[in-house]
Amino acid sequence: MDSSTDKGSGTPKPSRSLDLGFLGPLAVAGGLIALRFIFPDKLSFFTEVCIYTLYVMGNNVLMGYLGYASFGQPFYLSAGAYSAAFFFSYIGSNPLLAILMSLLVGLVLSGIFGPIFMRLKGNYFTLVNAALCAIGIFTVEKLLIGITNGNDGLWFRAKIAKLPILDIRLTQNLFLFVVILLTIVLFLYRWMDKSALGAVFRATKINSRKMRFLGFNPYGIRIIGFTIATTLSTLAGSLYAINFGFVNPNLGENSRAVEVLIATLLGGVGTVYGPLFGAFGFLGIKDIVSRFMSRWEFVVGIITILVLFFFSKGIWGFFNLSGTNVKNRIKSLFKAQSTGKEN
Repeated sequence: MDSSTDKGSGTPKPSRSLDLGFLGPLAVAGGLIALRFIFPDKLSFFTEVCIYTLYVMGNNVLMGYLGYASFGQPFYLSAGAYSAAFFFSYIGSNPLLAILMSLLVGLVLSGIFGPIFMRLKGNYFTLVNAALCAIGIFTVEKLLIGITNGNDGLWFRAKIAKLPILDIRLTQNLFLFVVILLTIVLFLYRWMDKSALGAVFRATKINSRKMRFLGFNPYGIRIIGFTIATTLSTLAGSLYAINFGFVNPNLGENSRAVEVLIATLLGGVGTVYGPLFGAFGFLGIKDIVSRFMSRWEFVVGIITILVLFFFSKGIWGFFNLSGTNVKNRIKSLFKAQSTGKEN
């Protein structure tokens, strides 16, 4: 019952409909675990999908909620990966501390670049981030070659320690760890989408002048979004480092900047579960097509154009629309049956 009227006062009672949206992250976790057993030889692929989803989620905050297209996301991903690599190579061996260090680096980078970049308009923001990506490559290849080993990279697989409860050095345990982490982030991500924070993100994207008139600070709101995006990217970078036990400058190349943008568009810009479907779609197409042709980007580009041409909200929009249509047909069927019984 959506609403009713109070017999005593004649005023409508508030809706008490049950919100089951919180089950979404749990359904995602259950689906990923089920796929892990259905396709046991694809365990590494599913692990990478989970990590890449976190990366796309960060870009989705910028692109979907704030309206900024960034060509510098590989820099933040690489910063997280190298932070974890430095920890394992020169400081300690606890994976949780390595992840924490990457998150702190993400916060520091947000504090440095956020107040500067968020003053820029869309096109300038895009180009400045692309330049930052190039600077990052030069830094790890040349300036810090003494500790990064340049193009040879850092190898630290043997230095990763076992956690007390879960030994994530094992592939199956790392997959479970990443799924748990993704589920937690999805809960927080969904909360952001449904909360006032998600609303002010969208409102600032649409009309920042009106937001300023209403008493909000669009500049501060953008900095918050930039911080969330950066920390999610560095988190994904730390998990990449743990997954492969190796990092090199290729992770932060400018050419990889388009990949996360395509994955975001493919899954559904500005949606909660779009990043997951975008990661699945992008990495899945890449995995399949690269077996038959070297220029797999051509096929990914065509599929992305077709998806966006028919569904503005990407793959998630297609499933969401299909589910809504099925739900409406079922409601219409039950309504027709109940009307027939009354007659």
